[in-house]
Amino acid sequence: MTKALVLGATGHIGAHIARALLAEGHEVRAAYRDERYLHVLEGLPVERVRVDLDRPQELRRALEGREWVFHAAGYYPFPPKPRREAIEQGVSSTRRILAEIGRARPVRIVYTSSAATIRSVPGKEADESDLESWPLTEWRSLYTTVKIAMEQEALRAVQEGLPITITHPSICIGEYDAHLLSGRLLTAFAKHRLPWITRACFNVVYTGDVGVGHARAAERGRAGEHYILCGENISLKEFASCVALETGVPAPKWNLPYSLAYAAGLGAEAMAWLTRREPLFTRQEVRRVAGGYRLDGSKARRELGLTPTPIKEAIRKALVWFRAHGML
Repeated sequence: MTKALVLGATGHIGAHIARALLAEGHEVRAAYRDERYLHVLEGLPVERVRVDLDRPQELRRALEGREWVFHAAGYYPFPPKPRREAIEQGVSSTRRILAEIGRARPVRIVYTSSAATIRSVPGKEADESDLESWPLTEWRSLYTTVKIAMEQEALRAVQEGLPITITHPSICIGEYDAHLLSGRLLTAFAKHRLPWITRACFNVVYTGDVGVGHARAAERGRAGEHYILCGENISLKEFASCVALETGVPAPKWNLPYSLAYAAGLGAEAMAWLTRREPLFTRQEVRRVAGGYRLDGSKARRELGLTPTPIKEAIRKALVWFRAHGML
């Protein structure tokens, strides 16, 4: 039995990491910041500790005696945060947190990045060799840019000797998405708020598999390596049809031309700026998925023994949880 610390344990991915570790017989200390989201850990035999990552002394206490550390509490930029300020905040927080973790000398650190840091490659499924370059050579969304910059800090820490393994989850669908981040598209279709679709292909993964992938990355993964944790490459039409099948809500009837989808992305960004909320989608995301954003998860399957759950099952589980918590 290994003693593990999960930073961001009340987040969508963190809640699944905690469950995956428990299923493997490990001892879990679950660090959280906001008590409002503790319900995602309800019934779990974990030690709950409140940690403000901006207070080093609280992180030091949480790290005491931990052999594995999972950093799933990375900074998340929200518009209308200025781009330079968001990058600086993400980089400085990642540097500070990893330095503190390093001082505790854990055996393994698993850093949760994102599939957004993997380049879309025309004509093939992108894999771990297709990492975005830094500094960027072309425009990326605020979220993607900050994630890439933060990942560079993790790579720098690897060069300094920290035993870090980096994971890249694709779009996560599953239970415990209390913050409603990756589940926004699913709930939009379930509530019939998106009566149209456009040409798009992306990768969706069951968040339970992402949790297992993190646990296996600590157990079987190699320090300094990257692992894409992904599921099915699916078109937006197929995804919407799966949601319609599970909810009984009519599937979208209209196909939106690319030019109008791009304009809609601009409108979503403008609305996000006015309401200070994350946009449902951005112009950059429209460009990216229109070309077909496909991922290759064979490395995680081969080295971590990860077996993807069918996306229909992931959608079903997510919808059940959203209904039970009044989010649909």
